[in-house]
Amino acid sequence: MKLSIAVPSSYLAETRDMKIKTYKAGMLARAASVFKVSEIFIYEDSEVDESTLLRELLEYAETPQYLRKILIPKRETLKYVGVIPPLRTPHHPVGSSVESLSTGEIREGVVRKVGPDGRVWVDIGVGRLALLKNGKAEGRVTVRVCSKKPLEVEPVEKPEVWGYRVKEVKLRELVQKDLLITSRKCPYADPQGIKRYIQSRDEICVIFGSARKGVFDMAKQEKVELNGTCWNFVPEQGTESVRTEEAIFATLAIINFIKVVG
Repeated sequence: MKLSIAVPSSYLAETRDMKIKTYKAGMLARAASVFKVSEIFIYEDSEVDESTLLRELLEYAETPQYLRKILIPKRETLKYVGVIPPLRTPHHPVGSSVESLSTGEIREGVVRKVGPDGRVWVDIGVGRLALLKNGKAEGRVTVRVCSKKPLEVEPVEKPEVWGYRVKEVKLRELVQKDLLITSRKCPYADPQGIKRYIQSRDEICVIFGSARKGVFDMAKQEKVELNGTCWNFVPEQGTESVRTEEAIFATLAIINFIKVVG
């Protein structure tokens, strides 16, 4: 089952502190990684639009550490990325030497050199470049280690669980999807109902509001009719409001538990 989530461009607007904004983006990246989210949609809130900032922070977090200096230029918006917690997903390996590699291991790489003979060399974060077999590529590429001596890799399709993509959209684009809406205005999530919902779909897109406005208020503001299944995943909450990052962890944890355990 493909799982995606949608958050408003005002997700970071709760604070003006850039360090806290960065940390909040990092928690979103962690939630997406823990619960195997394949795509994060950032839908526009016309009152507060920090789509670009949120996208840049999420893409930085998703990029393997050894590729960041190559793929991501220095920006003022990335000043506090040190507070983003490591994702430790399968495409963020710890090993950084040829000796730590395993034949058959899949890694992210980036093309660094194309020889006069057309051969392509890829940086996979082990201190020296690997020859790319059977493929012509540019930019970032997913590869499998064929051999360590000599160091050779080949292009492969990304595994099913392999980081997330980030896309900026309009809310009216999102409503074309079969959305799972989270709101305190809706009935409590029923375990059996969630189970039937999951089993009847190949793709689920869960949409969240902001700390300032719920999903339905956001839709009314953007003059969009919001349709879909709606549940309250935090019944009898003990606080006046539930922050978006808290709602994301709570909702995805419940969906994941029912998906795995039933």
